[in-house]
Amino acid sequence: MTVDLYLGDCLDIMRTMPDKSVDLCVTSPPYNLGIDYNGQDDYLDLDVYFKWCGDWIAEIYRVLKPNGRFALNHYLSCGTSTRRYAPLFKLNELAEVIGFKHHGLAVWNDITLTKRTAWGSWLSASAPYINSPYEGILVLHKGEWNIGKGVSDIEKDEFMESTSGVWKLSPERNREHPAPFPLSMPMRCVKMFSFIDATILDPFMGSGTTGVACVQTGRNFIGIEIDPTYFAIAERRIKEAQMQPRLAL
Repeated sequence: MTVDLYLGDCLDIMRTMPDKSVDLCVTSPPYNLGIDYNGQDDYLDLDVYFKWCGDWIAEIYRVLKPNGRFALNHYLSCGTSTRRYAPLFKLNELAEVIGFKHHGLAVWNDITLTKRTAWGSWLSASAPYINSPYEGILVLHKGEWNIGKGVSDIEKDEFMESTSGVWKLSPERNREHPAPFPLSMPMRCVKMFSFIDATILDPFMGSGTTGVACVQTGRNFIGIEIDPTYFAIAERRIKEAQMQPRLAL
């Protein structure tokens, strides 16, 4: 099993990667909601944001193997009082133009958003807000969906819940990153959509949660992170995971 971590811009680094070298990409990009990522601009004009998304989705398509898969996490619906949109639907559209095929969508509840105080016009039809706490995992593929034979490690209960499209995920307790997703999310994706010894890419590594999932399940991992602080956190967490026993089959 190999772990390769890169500090830098994901576009620059992916452009150095060989074609058709990755089995699965599991990632969650910046949400473009003004989250404080140590000074990184997270509130671009939507046209600029989605143009940038198209650029890195195209690179993911290039580096994936002919039957490679892509699990992309984002909000189903989100925004502010003046700018509201449905990012996953737009990202699916962009991905299909690039060449990806749509397979499905899994939904999970971000419990960090369930306690809210933004209702818009309180008890009035004037301008109420619909606040959706749900994130979705858009599942795409390159080429055929069937990837053939290999060694799987997903358990019966996980498989049954995963195929239902509604995922009950444990909350994330690691708060070293402003927008962490729970370990159970990439763990489920890795086990559901790849075999043991597959190569997994996360171009927005953050605090390294996808890398931890890969190490624990015997997958090779390639992680890219632009921020030095989060890169150091990811590097530490993945090294700690490498010192622990792997999950049993």
